[in-house]
Amino acid sequence: MTAKILIENQSEQQSDARFEAVQRNERLRAAEADDRLQNLNERLDNVNAASYLVRLKSGVHRFDPVLDLRIKVEAVRWMLRIAKHLNDHARETVFFTVMNSLDQLEKAVESGASSHEAGVRGAEVLHSDLHPTHL
Repeated sequence: MTAKILIENQSEQQSDARFEAVQRNERLRAAEADDRLQNLNERLDNVNAASYLVRLKSGVHRFDPVLDLRIKVEAVRWMLRIAKHLNDHARETVFFTVMNSLDQLEKAVESGASSHEAGVRGAEVLHSDLHPTHL
């Protein structure tokens, strides 16, 4: 008959506890980000903004501010998905970017997509249903 003795190292227990706390914190942040993304999608369903023509270096294009915001929300969703698979430091960096992006998107939706004419950087607005101009 042999007796097995389990020797527990106190520093290993503390390390495990810290690791579990970090994982729990990351799951909470990911859940918060998911909730905020879902909320943004729902709010964008109620936003009506007219598209308008803009002149870019590549030519004249129609800019739809609501579609632009939807694409940005989906990009943040993908960043969040990717962050879940990264190592600690990289994940922390991406989570920081996700949270900053969510803050900016929420401000944009609150201010209304119609004020996004300024959001088309490097473009000259040629025609808008809100502010008609002559071509």
